[in-house]
Amino acid sequence: MKLLARILLLSGFTLFWGNCQTMEIRKAMVQFDQAFLPVLLYAYEGDSYQAKRAVFFLEFKWHQLKDQYQNMLPEEVETLNRIDGWLGDAYYAIDANNPGLAANQLEHVKYEMMEIRHRYGVAYYLDGLYAFQSDIGLLHEAANDEMLCLMEWGEFEHLLRQTQAKWEALCEQAFDAELYEFDAKKQQQLKEEQRVMREALSQFAEAASYANRLDLAQASSSLQPAFFGVLKLFGSFETSQTYFALQ
Repeated sequence: MKLLARILLLSGFTLFWGNCQTMEIRKAMVQFDQAFLPVLLYAYEGDSYQAKRAVFFLEFKWHQLKDQYQNMLPEEVETLNRIDGWLGDAYYAIDANNPGLAANQLEHVKYEMMEIRHRYGVAYYLDGLYAFQSDIGLLHEAANDEMLCLMEWGEFEHLLRQTQAKWEALCEQAFDAELYEFDAKKQQQLKEEQRVMREALSQFAEAASYANRLDLAQASSSLQPAFFGVLKLFGSFETSQTYFALQ
């Protein structure tokens, strides 16, 4: 009986997402990520000062999203409470000038949000970017493994080729520019940052072809900054600072 109720709930939710409210709900997700990304990227960059300012806008958008989802998805209350806890831990770490720990807590937030979308079959362009971040993180970790024991060389080469192919697919994938508030200028910026990421992967692949660990480790250092150049375009950095100034 519980299984049937779950199936009916999922079916009803799928239909709900197909109606006229779909754009409104996805817009709420986009707006959350616009507030979330500045805090996440400031944390990764070790900038506690800016992260402390950006959390105000994130907290505002989070409460908007949480209130909306609690009414719409009563079965996800536990997930929403976990997200609330991870955010609280991240804020505490930022306040304690520990951006590295904060970034780790925020990754949990990102994962939980991705899982919600996955459970209900919600297509979301940023999820492809978030998954790609995990791939380059693994490449970076393997390239800096002094003992070269994280994976076999053949596995590493396969992962590299796979990651390059994924990036090309992401660059070709269409996304709703209006939903993400990308005007013509910003779309051109996106193409440029995608090119920079492609070039970073190409240079990393060239270093890998020589199988020199030191050169490979050095080349890996450009992967995350290049990727963050893409991700930053989806965050509302100016808005988060303006919101802080108005508090």
